[in-house]
Amino acid sequence: MMKHIIIKNGMMNKTLLMIGMVCALHSPISSAVTGGMSLEENDRLRNAYPVPTGAMLGDNCSACHGTKGAEFNEAMPPLAGMKKAHFIKLMKTYRENAFTSIVMHDVAVVFSDVEIEAMANFFVQQKAEQWTQPNWNPSLKESQP
Repeated sequence: MMKHIIIKNGMMNKTLLMIGMVCALHSPISSAVTGGMSLEENDRLRNAYPVPTGAMLGDNCSACHGTKGAEFNEAMPPLAGMKKAHFIKLMKTYRENAFTSIVMHDVAVVFSDVEIEAMANFFVQQKAEQWTQPNWNPSLKESQP
């Protein structure tokens, strides 16, 4: 004789789901789900390779702002020689979406404060480039050396 289980407000489904999750996390397959890496191994790798260099991070900017921040498109200000504090301020402002620039918000939002500072350190060391269109966007005027 089979007994019937009464499901009240979905509690049985939630209980079965929780039991299934606990079993899955303790199975050998769970390492494949987590990338096969323990938390300790993940921490070890993160500490061994903490942050890409400013030059590596700055390469993300080259498509629009030119190689090493040197202008090649008059619509985009050169980053080479830009003052460190100004670069950091602009990137954080774009990241917070305070300017109406969809592209720059999407670019800046992925960078941490440490990464933004690394890029600023890189660009300030590059040979300054005079922007050929400095009046195009008055908010960027401070970027000139």
